[in-house]
Amino acid sequence: MLRSGAMTTLPPETRSRAAVLYQQGVPIRQLAAHFGVSYGCARAALLNAGVPLRQPGRPRKNAPLPPAVAVRARPRPPFDAAAAARLYEDGKTLEQIAEKTGYSRSRVHVLLRQAGVTMRTSRDPRASRISPAKRRKILALWRQGRSCAHIIERARTSSATITKVVREAGLDPRSRGPRRKYDHERMRALRREGMKLIEIAADQGTTPQYVWTVVNAPARKAKAAAAAGTAADAT
Repeated sequence: MLRSGAMTTLPPETRSRAAVLYQQGVPIRQLAAHFGVSYGCARAALLNAGVPLRQPGRPRKNAPLPPAVAVRARPRPPFDAAAAARLYEDGKTLEQIAEKTGYSRSRVHVLLRQAGVTMRTSRDPRASRISPAKRRKILALWRQGRSCAHIIERARTSSATITKVVREAGLDPRSRGPRRKYDHERMRALRREGMKLIEIAADQGTTPQYVWTVVNAPARKAKAAAAAGTAADAT
């Protein structure tokens, strides 16, 4: 069990330092004790840093830390809750604040809540995290009259984020440019030629799900009509 206040993750600069120590022969268990994390956390940090782990075996007992780093890691500065709260309200993530402050993500979360900060939920859109290129892509597709499903697939985003980005651009999410009309006959013809749904979707600028609906619509209607006729004959 970790002692009170121990970190559960390692900041990037600390991971690099742990990697150097491990390559100098310090065992993972000793690294975990040195940095105040669990064995699993120290091992995961080494793997994330791309360090090849030594084959399991009897570890060296009381392996000394290199003289240059044998001292305890410098204590972290006091947590500035007000500054962290401003960063969070500006759209920074807990991970970004953790890297900046030297505290773990989970500890930042606890300290912000203790400071009275209202935390975002998993459903809250965070358009501030979207790159300018992705923002331009969302708006371009929106102005072309593309469907939300198409924008979600092409821009790899969510409907909530699309709405927020559109509003921040001064547009009304309930209105859009001229809606594109899809060529249903061409979709069916391409499907008969053996083209894949995803290829037809790319050709028409829509989603594979929409193509599937269009291609299978005649068969579904015929099946429904046949079922209705059978029911009528039975009566």
